[in-house]
Amino acid sequence: MRHLSPASVVARSNGFVEAAIDNEIVALNIENGICYGLNRVGSRIWNLLATPVRIGDLCATLLAEYRVDPSVCECQVLDLLEELRTEGLIATPEEK
Repeated sequence: MRHLSPASVVARSNGFVEAAIDNEIVALNIENGICYGLNRVGSRIWNLLATPVRIGDLCATLLAEYRVDPSVCECQVLDLLEELRTEGLIATPEEK
């Protein structure tokens, strides 16, 4: 599996039930029963992943909405997306 980069396109995987609780997303994997919780920024990213999106464009959206250094934003977004991909919550089009 290749590492994600700002040029990578990612989207949510299927098979999850989700709910918003106090502006945070809780997603349940139906197959294995594992529940995942995302904080406000993670929930915003999750919502942006409803359709396939290039990571660089996702970061640009976040930079317009939050006060954060661009390099910190990119690094933290890539870290979160790698974790979500490892858990099977997201995938690149070629992995689907």
